[in-house]
Amino acid sequence: MIGQEVAPRALWHSCWHHVRDLGTGGFTTTALAAIDIALWDLVAKEAGKPLTHVLGGQCRDRVPAYASGINLNKSVQELVDQVKGWKKDGFKAFKVKVGKPEIEEDVERLAKVREVAGRLPVMVDANQGWNIGHAARAINAYEHLSPHWIEEPLLADDIDGHAKLRRLVTSPIAIGENVYTIQQFNQYLAQGACDFIQADIVRVGGITPYLDIAALARAWNVPLAPHFMMELTGQVLCCLPNGYILENIDGGSLTDLRALAKPLKIVDGYFTPPKVPGHGIEFDRAYLKKHSVT
Repeated sequence: MIGQEVAPRALWHSCWHHVRDLGTGGFTTTALAAIDIALWDLVAKEAGKPLTHVLGGQCRDRVPAYASGINLNKSVQELVDQVKGWKKDGFKAFKVKVGKPEIEEDVERLAKVREVAGRLPVMVDANQGWNIGHAARAINAYEHLSPHWIEEPLLADDIDGHAKLRRLVTSPIAIGENVYTIQQFNQYLAQGACDFIQADIVRVGGITPYLDIAALARAWNVPLAPHFMMELTGQVLCCLPNGYILENIDGGSLTDLRALAKPLKIVDGYFTPPKVPGHGIEFDRAYLKKHSVT
């Protein structure tokens, strides 16, 4: 790359050609993401415009976000209190973990969450924890609680299993945080195995491949509900016609981790892109240095 023109798309595909033999996803795409995101930031700064402008302009001024938590270990009361806190903070959709040893315990927990959420969307995340039989029983047991989607019910690379499961249940299926390539997403979509695409902008390799995956999902009329990396993904989502909702993991954003010199926050359940040139993600180097690991 040294000496090459700053051209994100061209450089991404050139680099991908060389590194994909080391693996089509995982550390290869994550490494490419670091480069690709930096290149898009440089392009925007050179133009003196926000990232959203160089991506083609915004389809919307802001994007809704849902509150998400690592909460399977919480008691019912702790879970209820967490959702009440999210609601008080202005979030209008919520995601909780499922996967207790007994399906009935998950149902009990979800029923309490539904009482707090009222008619607002409640998503559930199984984190690839089930086999297909257990998944079908669990999802059907949740149906009366109207889950907005069931996330990662099976192993992420089991596309055929998801397609079979999708025929056994009526609740929508969401996948993508552990899917790495446009080819894999296309297989999911072609088999009718999912209803929401949750591609992770870092894990797929950066902004360049994410835009291609978004276009593919739009061709199949499937909305985007990306995983993680709220500060960057929110900006890209505002530029996509099939952008649906953004994930904000409680305590897990760069802002919550105090890693940024200028925090980018969710306000009243919405993310608004920064107006500065580039992507506006500026790390607090002094704070990070205090917590460095050698």
